[in-house]
Order: sequence, then C-alpha cells, then structure tokens
Amino acid sequence: MAGAVGAYNASSLFFEEPVKFEEQVMDELGLKASPVSTQIVEPEFLVDYQGSVVSAFGVIADLSDDMRHLQRNEIGEVGEYFEAKQVGSSTMPQKRNPINFENVKSMWKAIMPRMMTAYMDQLSEHQRDLTNSASMRFIPEILAGFYVSVVRLEKVMSNLVVDKNNIQRNFNMNKHMIVAEPLYILLAANGHPDAHEYAREMTLKSQLEKVPLIKLVKKDKSIQPYLKKLNKKQLGILYNPESYIGIASEKTEMVCGHWKKELNIG
Repeated sequence: MAGAVGAYNASSLFFEEPVKFEEQVMDELGLKASPVSTQIVEPEFLVDYQGSVVSAFGVIADLSDDMRHLQRNEIGEVGEYFEAKQVGSSTMPQKRNPINFENVKSMWKAIMPRMMTAYMDQLSEHQRDLTNSASMRFIPEILAGFYVSVVRLEKVMSNLVVDKNNIQRNFNMNKHMIVAEPLYILLAANGHPDAHEYAREMTLKSQLEKVPLIKLVKKDKSIQPYLKKLNKKQLGILYNPESYIGIASEKTEMVCGHWKKELNIG
C-alpha cells in the first residue's frame, strides 16, 4: 500500500491522505500496516521469530541427547518403549537404539544452520533487491521440522521406560562421595576454619583407601566437635546421601505448574 519505496507515491495521485486510506484498507483485511515498508517485507521480525524457533529446537535436541546417553548400555537408566516385535538395530538384534531421540537431534542439526540464511536475508541493497526471494521459501521447512520433532519427542517421552534398578546401581557406585558437598557446607557453617580443603583431602583419602568418606570422618577426632553441632536431619544426610535431594520433587512440580499456567494447559 505504501508503494515500492514506502512513500505512497502512487496512492498520493488519488488520495489527499494516503496513510488514512491505507489504514482503512488494512482494517477491512483485519491487518495493521507497518510504520516502515518498501517493496520488500522488513525481515527483522521474521529473523527473530525463526531464531526463537531454532532456540526452542535446541532445547528439545539437548533433552534428546541426554535421554540418548541415559539409554546407553553402561548407564541404562531410561529407554524408549519398544513393542514386542519392534526392531532396535538393523545389525545387532539385541540392541535397542534410541531412534527417536537420535532423530530429533538429527533434525536439529539439519535445521539449525538455516539461521545463517535467515541472517543473510536481513540484508538487502537499499532495501530494494529480491535476493531473498528463493531462500525465504524454505522458512516453512524450519517450522515443519520443529513441529515434527516436538510431536515425536512428546510421544516417546510419554512412554519412557525407567529402570530403577540401574539408577540405584549407578548411584551406589559413587554415593559415598556425594557426602563431600553437604559435609563441607555444614562444617563451614559451624565454624570450621577450612572446611572445603578438609573435605577435599578426605575424599582423596577415601578413594585411596577405598573406605566410605563418612567412615573416615567419623573416626577423625578433630572433627567431632563440629559434628556434635549438627541436628538430626543434617546428620541423616551425611549418613544417607540418598536424602540429599533438597526439594527436587517439589521444584519439578513447580516448574511444570509454571509452564502449564504460561501455556494455559490443564
């Protein structure tokens, strides 16, 4: 409506107030005219939109990568649900490849570099050339790729298989060292002059002697005055590292509740 250079040259031949005429036409179409325009659509809002989509794509690709690693044989904490006759690997019958998680990351790798084209399409010689006329036609593929991946990930996450035995096994492999963090924090809070260094040295000793950290600490007479200042809950965490989870469960519910509210979903 504003013309090739955005100055209403043509419409001014017929209307005293070409901007008002533009507004009337836009109103009938349910649109609002941009305050600035030439023969090409200003690209910045579209670049920002694509950037947001690709950024969100990165989030689900990162999640997929984490799930893919957690499905590895040596970790085996989670996995995709497999039907009775579903083939997991084309070469190794015993394998259950994380095909959906791999697909999402693969799609992200195909889509993410297209942001370079989006940024290049921002530039136009004197805001007049149409060198973006072909490249911008691929923008729907960015949206389609993201949508397909969201649907795929939602489906596999809804049927995620969790192996609690493997989770417990993996936790037990290093559970004694988890005590190091609450130990030094509690010691420092109760007046120990160099709590972090003490905990560090004791963890090294624990690894060398292959003795649980808390057992070494309990035998150390110099540390007893500090341990006596701890309450039952604090001592319980030192002797039972599984309880050192803060408010993880509640926080998870809070985050889910926040996004349900933001997205207006039940």
